[in-house]
Amino acid sequence: MAQNSEAASWRLRHTWGQRMKLPTQGVAGRPQARHVHEAGTLCVYIIYGMYFCMNISSQGDGACVLLRALEPLEGLETMRQLRSTLRKGTASRVLKDRELCSGPSKLCQALAINKSFDQRDLAQDEAIWLERGPLEPSEPAVVTAARVGIGYAGEWARKPLRFYVRGSPWVSVVDRVAEQDTQV
Repeated sequence: MAQNSEAASWRLRHTWGQRMKLPTQGVAGRPQARHVHEAGTLCVYIIYGMYFCMNISSQGDGACVLLRALEPLEGLETMRQLRSTLRKGTASRVLKDRELCSGPSKLCQALAINKSFDQRDLAQDEAIWLERGPLEPSEPAVVTAARVGIGYAGEWARKPLRFYVRGSPWVSVVDRVAEQDTQV
């Protein structure tokens, strides 16, 4: 668990000046052939034939973390513009801050992440990278829960491979039962 808590102090940086706290929410990925990259590689792919999602490769063949949500720290108006141009239906409604990056595809829309970012090395890329943020005053409680939105995945849908900071308003789906089981 300490390894996951440690990740809460990382920041994702994008060249257009946005800074985001990472990961407010992440999902450990099951090994898949398309995600065999060096640890720290950004993997961008399309789901449902139209939405981008991104993973960061981690240790082990095929291991990765799906970035589901994050806390935007800077550039909120730019993110709001990017999201509103790609939204369906209620495009005229102004998005609340917590709605900007509260899902894997919304996150990619808000950061203008597309296939051109696929296979970028987040330790060395000049357009997008990870950097350690300031130390937190106390270690956050990390919730471990079942993944969401993958009911079709059989036994993998129930595995505790989803992690997020307890009480974070930036999480897309809160698991109340898992939160009760998490010690503060």
